[in-house]
Amino acid sequence: MALTPEDVKDLHYSIQRMNSVAAVFRMRADNAMNDKFSALAEMIDLYVALCQHSATQGKDFVRDGLVISEEERAEATSLFERVFEGTPASGPAAPAPAPAAKDHK
Repeated sequence: MALTPEDVKDLHYSIQRMNSVAAVFRMRADNAMNDKFSALAEMIDLYVALCQHSATQGKDFVRDGLVISEEERAEATSLFERVFEGTPASGPAAPAPAPAAKDHK
C-alpha cells in the first residue's frame, strides 16, 4: 500500500521525535561514562537510522516494521550484547544453615 502525503508527514514527525529523545539519551550516556549506556545510545541511533531509511524508501516502519540487512542485524546483536552483558542471574540463594545445637543443661 502506497504512503499518502499524510503518512509520510506522520513518519517524519515520528523520526524527529525519536531523534529528540535519542539526543537527550546520548547526552546522558556521555555523562554517565558507562559502556552499557553508550551501547544503548548507539542502538537507538541505529534504530532511528533504519526508520529514516525505511521512510525514505516509502515504507511505513510503524505499520510494517523494519527490514534490516545481515550487517545491520549483526551490529544490532553486538550492541544488544554490550547492553545486556554480564553474568546471568543466579537462582535463589540457598537457605542459611541452621545454627548448631548446643547442649543446655
